[in-house]
Amino acid sequence: MLDPVTLSLAVSGATQAYGAIKKAVMFSKELDEITGEIGKWMTAVSDIDNIHKSANNPSMLEKLFNGSVESVAMESFAAKKKIQKQREELKNFIIGNYGGPSAWEEILREEGRIRKARQEAIYAKEEQKAMIRDYTIMGIAGLIGALALIWMLWIISMAMVDK
Repeated sequence: MLDPVTLSLAVSGATQAYGAIKKAVMFSKELDEITGEIGKWMTAVSDIDNIHKSANNPSMLEKLFNGSVESVAMESFAAKKKIQKQREELKNFIIGNYGGPSAWEEILREEGRIRKARQEAIYAKEEQKAMIRDYTIMGIAGLIGALALIWMLWIISMAMVDK
């Protein structure tokens, strides 16, 4: 999932959801009216965190064949900083407008639940697919290397027989 496009989509999704939350707070909407936007924001934040973790711990094949690992790592770091700022402002909005620290704690519990569900449902499957892809590529490369070695030995043995 080391994809700059995916990261950009997650950041823009978080920013849009954050903007909608901010606007709703300004118009004094009730907390239950903005929970959908908070959920969208949390989902995007979870995706950004997962991309950041993946970028900081890429597989060997991603290191070899994906030249954008470093750029994705830097972009995901910048995105995490942006999200941290949004989180702090969102915390202040919620505490100031929707019932104090207990409302924020409820939101944090919900965020933890969403992260855990996404980890189990999406990220673990993506990681497994990437591992299967990596081992398949390494297996094919090993097979091609072995066949090339056998072919070279066969050519050498045929050349020695002709002498």
